[in-house]
Amino acid sequence: LASEGIRFLKRGDWSPAQREWISAFFFREVMPVITPIGLDPSHPFPRVLNKSLNFAVELEGRDAFGRSSNAAIVQAPRVLPRVIRLPRELGDSEYCFIFLSSILHEFVHELFTGMKVLGCYQFRVTRNSNL
Repeated sequence: LASEGIRFLKRGDWSPAQREWISAFFFREVMPVITPIGLDPSHPFPRVLNKSLNFAVELEGRDAFGRSSNAAIVQAPRVLPRVIRLPRELGDSEYCFIFLSSILHEFVHELFTGMKVLGCYQFRVTRNSNL
């Protein structure tokens, strides 16, 4: 793909200008359509959609309401594409792309104000079903 001018950028390869654009994209497009679900003894593990992309987030501290939660689930929004093309002027090749999952990994801490994110782990549930 690289020989044809197509690149998929990893988080560690983002330039400062790319990071600024991706941050603005996260706050403008991604954050408004995400609802983190806290996990604790009073809230059982939620039913996740079949074949959906999810993130298990390991947390430390107390949330804005003073509750202590050690884990949360964040489902990647299905209304957004999984691959986002960077503007041509920000890329170092003809076509530069980033994965939605990379954006969520990078900015998941923004969803948990006042808490420390210890880890973010991507998972997908695939159920066997007959139609």
